[in-house]
Amino acid sequence: MKRHILFIVLIIFASTTWAQAQRPEPTGGCVQESETECYTFEYFGAMQLEEDLMQVQFGLQVNCDELAYIAFELPEGSEAAGPASIYHENATDYIVRNGEASEQGPNEVETAFNAIQFNAKQNYSLSGGAIDTFTFNLTMADFEALSTMRVRATLREMAQGNREVITQSEQVVFDLNACSPLTGPGACVVERDAANFAFAGATDNGDGTTTVNLMIQNLAEADVSSVTVQTEATTDEIGVAGLTNGDVYSTQRYHYKVVVNQDEDLITFEAQNTNGYASGASDIFSIVVPTDMYELAPYFLMTVTAGESFETAGLNTISCEDEPITPLPVELMSFEGKATQSGIALEWSTASEDNNERFEVERSQDGKSFAKIAEVAGAGNSATTLNYSYTDKTAGAGLHYYRLKQVDFDGQFEYSKVVAVENRAAAANASMEVYPNPATTNYVHVALQSQSSAQLKIMDRNGRTVYTQDIAPGAQEIQLSIADLNIPKGLYYVHMQDATERQVQKLIVQ
Repeated sequence: MKRHILFIVLIIFASTTWAQAQRPEPTGGCVQESETECYTFEYFGAMQLEEDLMQVQFGLQVNCDELAYIAFELPEGSEAAGPASIYHENATDYIVRNGEASEQGPNEVETAFNAIQFNAKQNYSLSGGAIDTFTFNLTMADFEALSTMRVRATLREMAQGNREVITQSEQVVFDLNACSPLTGPGACVVERDAANFAFAGATDNGDGTTTVNLMIQNLAEADVSSVTVQTEATTDEIGVAGLTNGDVYSTQRYHYKVVVNQDEDLITFEAQNTNGYASGASDIFSIVVPTDMYELAPYFLMTVTAGESFETAGLNTISCEDEPITPLPVELMSFEGKATQSGIALEWSTASEDNNERFEVERSQDGKSFAKIAEVAGAGNSATTLNYSYTDKTAGAGLHYYRLKQVDFDGQFEYSKVVAVENRAAAANASMEVYPNPATTNYVHVALQSQSSAQLKIMDRNGRTVYTQDIAPGAQEIQLSIADLNIPKGLYYVHMQDATERQVQKLIVQ
């Protein structure tokens, strides 16, 4: 039986007036196609390594001829931050020039802006749909100065006499603040003895699917031999960005054969060439899942095998917590919840039971702290399908999390996965109301009924806080300006936490 946990990314980006005034408008989202479709650029996000050091990571897929150069914009007069060794992890493939704006030269990118440049060597070919990732560090001041970043890539071809000719140079602009960040130490990294696991951002593809980037750092001395990612159960198909079952998935230096098991909601990356993916090296795995599934239950169970080492962790892009992943002795076939006029109806079924005394239904307001609200007797021993149900009539409005605690007759117990259910049926009696919703005008109102101090937060669909406000006791309504919030159209979550409870409501900005 699969089990999953929850976590929240809480990283806030800043920008400056100079950065907004001097740079062009972004030309797309976090994944961008060039006009000729020769390039697919992707901004994975930024990871805070230290108090004053950010690590930025991009991906590039070259669909035409060979890549000659790629350049990433830096603030004028600045260089990418140290240590220099990070720029030479793939030194066999690229010559790296740091902070050199150039208009000429055989091994430099022709850019009108200051940049860090990755120049492909003659013996290295990135073409025909191959993908590389590019990583570099920036000081916090330089990162905050770059509210947008220009990225320019150039193809090459060999003319008569083996003379390199530069062709097909194209440029895109990324909005760094709008794209999902990578996690930083102590934020949304689940640490294990032999591996660390992290959420590396998500992109809504606009077609009913979302690409979720998951990062794994292998701490073992042996190279990674396989990685698996298991998603929340869904009737829709899952996959890997740009690939079908059996394809080879390539990153900066590593290559995997992809095997997708739709029945088990499981994706396996079997190593084809992972030399060097050891001793602290990291890689990112891009999973494509249904958007509605991701927004309701963004759970992912990751495992990594390296030599004799095996590590696993459950991750969720909402809460940044982890629990041990262990199967239930009862074979649980399903566990689902839905809001009704009578309350939140929970239903689950078992394929078999062994020594099962009871199920304890537990509820949580934040996905972390659970409390028992009911008991349902088990069947003891069974080899046939059994169905169970319970209706939570005490749940208020907002988002609630539920799990089952299966208890044996000898007292041993195991937990099920967590399901999240939004109770809209009780909205009329809620002590917090957000309107108009969807928000089609400039103003959004939040009606409150709290007698104690409270805090209001607005988070985007990736768990990033976009607004925070302290609420005085007795406040009845807050008016917010969408223009002042400076947030794009999309799905958001409005959180209110006072001394006694936490409430969450969705907000759609149109």
